[in-house]
Amino acid sequence: MGGLSQLTNPPGLPAPRRFHAAYAAAYAVAYLVGGERRMMRLIRRYGPIMTMPILSLGDVAIVSDPALAKEVFAAPPDILLGGAGVGPAAAIYGSGSMFVQEEPEHLRRRKLLTPPLHGGALRGYVPIIEESTRAALRDWPTDRPFAMLGAARSLMLDVIVKVIFGVDDPDEVRRLGRPFERLLNLGVSEQLTVRYALRHLGTLRVWPSRSQAWRDIDDGVMPLIAQRRADARLAEQSDVLALLIRARGENGETLSDTEIRDDLITLMLAGHETTATTLAWAFDLLLHHPEALRRVREEAVGGGEAFTTAVINETLRVRPPAPFTARVAARPYVLGGYRIEAGTRIVVHIIAINRSADTYDHPHEFRPERFLDAPPQTFAWVPFGGGVKRCLGAAFSMRELITVLHVLLREGEFTAVNGETERIVRRSIMLAPRHGTLVRYRPAR
Repeated sequence: MGGLSQLTNPPGLPAPRRFHAAYAAAYAVAYLVGGERRMMRLIRRYGPIMTMPILSLGDVAIVSDPALAKEVFAAPPDILLGGAGVGPAAAIYGSGSMFVQEEPEHLRRRKLLTPPLHGGALRGYVPIIEESTRAALRDWPTDRPFAMLGAARSLMLDVIVKVIFGVDDPDEVRRLGRPFERLLNLGVSEQLTVRYALRHLGTLRVWPSRSQAWRDIDDGVMPLIAQRRADARLAEQSDVLALLIRARGENGETLSDTEIRDDLITLMLAGHETTATTLAWAFDLLLHHPEALRRVREEAVGGGEAFTTAVINETLRVRPPAPFTARVAARPYVLGGYRIEAGTRIVVHIIAINRSADTYDHPHEFRPERFLDAPPQTFAWVPFGGGVKRCLGAAFSMRELITVLHVLLREGEFTAVNGETERIVRRSIMLAPRHGTLVRYRPAR
C-alpha cells in the first residue's frame, strides 16, 4: 500500500472540500442540461481519465480510453463492484435481480440464465420474432408520419413477452406485458433521475407507481410460474420461463420462484428498451444513407447477414442506447497509473470510446463497411459493456435486430420524414432520437 499511497489522483474538475456538495450538485445539473456533448468536451480537455463529484453518484472517475476500459473490465470483481455500479437501474430492476448481484451470486445466476439466450434456443425464437414483426406491420399507419421508436417499443414488448412466457394469445400477451411496460416507462422517465438523486430522503422507498407495477407483475407472473412447474409437459416447452424452471446449476441447484421472477424482470426490461432504441437509430441512419439501406434490403430479400450485422454494429458504435457503464471501487485501486479512492464510481464512457479517433477513421461518420472485414475490437466497441457484467442478452439482441430489420425491409418501404438525422437526447439513463425517428411506411410493391 505504500506505493499506492504515493500515486496522485487523476486530473479533474475542482471540488473544494468545504463546498464539495454544492459543486457536486452544480456538476449534476450541468450534465442534465448539457448531456453528452458537454461531457465529451470535458473528456477532450482533461484526458482519458478524469474525476468529478456528481450529486447522487458521489465521486466519479470517467474513463474514455480502450486500454483503461480493459483494466476496468478485467479487474477482480471483488475490487471493482459491478452490482454497485448499476446505480439508478437497480431502482427499477429491484434488489433481487441478477443484474445487481455481486460475485459469486451473480455468476451462479448468470450461468443459469445463459442457455435460454444462446445457441439452439436462440434460433428457435426467430419464427416468433418474424411473426410479431409482420403482425406489427399490419397495424402501422400507411403513408403518414409516425415515430419508429414508439412502434419499436410496442413490437419488442410483444416479442419479449412471447419469447419469455411462451404465450401467443394477443389478450394474454397484453395482460402480461402491461405491468412491465409501466415499470419500463418509469425507468426511462426523469422521475427516476430525480428520485435516485434524492434517495437519501426516502424517494425510492416510497414510490407508489413503482410499487403498484411490481405488485401487478407478481400477480401475473407468480401464478404462471406455479402453473408451469406443475405442467406435465414442461420438458417439451422451449420458452425462457420453461428453461429457467428446468435449469440446474453445477451442484444440481435450481432457481427459486422469487429468483425466477426477479430475473424475468431483468430480461424483460433489459431486452426491450435498448433493442427498441437501437432499431429506431438504425432506421434513422439507414434512411439517410441510401446505399447502406439498399445493401441491407438486398440481404433481406436474397439472404445473407454480413452487411446487416455491420450496420447494427456501426449503429451501436455511433448511437449506443446507453452512454456509460460503471463499477464501484471497493478499496483504493490503481488505474492508468493513478490512485482511485475507495467508494469512487468508475464510469466507462461508451460514446467516447466508441468514437475514438485513435481507433476509428472518421469516427463520427456512419460507415458500416468498417466492420465487414473484422468484428469490432473488444475494448474499443463497448455498447454491451464488458467483463463479467457484459450484457447477457447481447446475442439475443443482435438476432432480434437482424430478424426485425429484414422482415421490415422485405415487406415494407420506408422513407424519412426529416432531411437530417435525429439529434441525440437523454431520456433518464438512455440516449434516444429527439423525435423518435419519424418515418413513413407503405407495404412493399
